[in-house]
This record gives sequence, structure tokens and C-alpha cells, in this order.
Amino acid sequence: MSLFARLQALLSAHPSAPATGAGQASAAPSTAAEASQVDAETPPAPPPVCTRYLSAGQVVVREGDPGHSMFVVLEGRVAVLHGGAPGANTEVGRLGAGEFFGELALLTGTKRTATVVTVEDVVLLELTLAGVRELGRDYGVKGDQMQVAARERLLADALRSNPLIAALPPDVQHDLGGAFVPCTVPAGETLLTRGQPGDALYVLLRGQCEVFHTHGDGRQSPYPPLEEGALFGEISLLRSRLATATVRAVTPCTLLKLERDVFKKVFLAQPDLRGALVRLGLERLKHTMEVMGEPK
Repeated sequence: MSLFARLQALLSAHPSAPATGAGQASAAPSTAAEASQVDAETPPAPPPVCTRYLSAGQVVVREGDPGHSMFVVLEGRVAVLHGGAPGANTEVGRLGAGEFFGELALLTGTKRTATVVTVEDVVLLELTLAGVRELGRDYGVKGDQMQVAARERLLADALRSNPLIAALPPDVQHDLGGAFVPCTVPAGETLLTRGQPGDALYVLLRGQCEVFHTHGDGRQSPYPPLEEGALFGEISLLRSRLATATVRAVTPCTLLKLERDVFKKVFLAQPDLRGALVRLGLERLKHTMEVMGEPK
């Protein structure tokens, strides 16, 4: 039975799972003062499995927020939005009964990569990590199967947004999907530092990064910013060179990361991937030389 069929079996098994009882598993406070402090400081933990009834127009999850649960659509439809500024989101798809979302943030520890809004009255099944474990115990849906599904969605995002990856043979794409690790970084974090060795190849899925070259006298020359779908870090991996520019997150970013050791072991000998990365690296080296030669 497929993963989706097992999930649908779960849906019929939990037609009206209660949405109450949050935090019942935690130990009771021993004093009234402790109880008051817990109520004030600790948000209630959601139950492992519960049913949510939402009307049209409600936000289920918001892009950039931490994700502590996933959802299965029992009835109705939801819209998946990508964007950033309020009112600037773009709808990229809709999900209906039997489909699920939010598993990426839950299973990988990354932040939500999209906003999901109800487009009509919906019934959703919400599962925490404990709920996913219940799937495995009671219905045979394994966490690693869910994680594979999450990574397939990540790779699909990368394929849509990066023509270099989209042009690779299917078997190389499949291997990349299993090797990339999702990660999130806050605004202001430096991913590559000019003059330092690079540790990984990155694909930027959500957010924006600035790129700049720092001259010997401290001046900085900017490159065009990296937008969603950009791939970077290839020069250090391919040519054993120090990073030729600094890359810093301008906004909170979600990325796919391919570690240096995994790249060398699995992908260095892949002619299609290596050739595409060499061409990209040469273009960037040429740009770097132009920037370094700018007059003061």
C-alpha cells in the first residue's frame, strides 16, 4: 500500500479526533504558583493527533514560522502561497482531500517554507511528531517514508527554480534529492566568507542573500543578489579554492545544503553535474576578476 493510501486509511480511522487535551502528558504543577507560572510562560503542547475545523480564509501555517506539526486535508481545499511581504504572496498550488502539508518543517526542523490558507471550509488532521510515530505503530506509515516525501518536495522546488539542476539526468537528480540537507539561517548570517574555504554547495529555496567582494582597502563591491533558486558555493568545492566572495543572508533563508565530503564522495565524478558546475564557476570567476579590477 502506498504512503498516500495509508494516510487515507488514517483519515477514515480518525473522523473526529478531539482537539482538546493539550498538554495532558505533562506533569501537573505541585503548587498554585508553579501552575500560574506554567500558564504564563509555557504554551500548551498540542495533542499527537487532532482534528481542526476551519472556515474559508483562515491561515493554517505561515511562511517563516517554526513548524511543530503537519496536516492532512480531510475535507475541503487549501491554497499554498509563497512570498514575503503582506499581500505579496503568490499562489503556487492547491491541496484537497487526502493530500498533506507541513511535513518538511516537522521532520527536518526547518521553518515553514510556505503559507497555507483555507479557500473553503475545511477539516484538517493535525499531527505532531508523536502523532507521526502513532502512524508508524498503528498504520504502518514510517517516519522515513514521510521524510523521503518531504525531500522530494524540496527537490521539486529546486527543479522548478534552478535550470542547472533541472537539466541534469533523472538519476543524478534523484541522488541529489537524497544528499541535500535542508537548513534555515536567520537574516544576517554569513554562509560563505571571502578568503575562507567553503564547506558546502547550496541551493537557496526561500529568501534572499547578498553577495559582495571586499577589496584590500576595505571597500565592498556588490554582486547581483541571490534570489530563490540560486545555487552557490561551487567554486570552493570544485577547485579547492577559497571563497571568492562573501554571501550573507538578507532575510531568513531556507536552503538545501550538500556537504563537501558528500559531494566529493558521490558527485565529483558525475560528468553532467561536474560540467554544469564548472561552467557556472567559470562565469562567476570571470565576474570576480572584473569586480577586483574596478577602479577605486
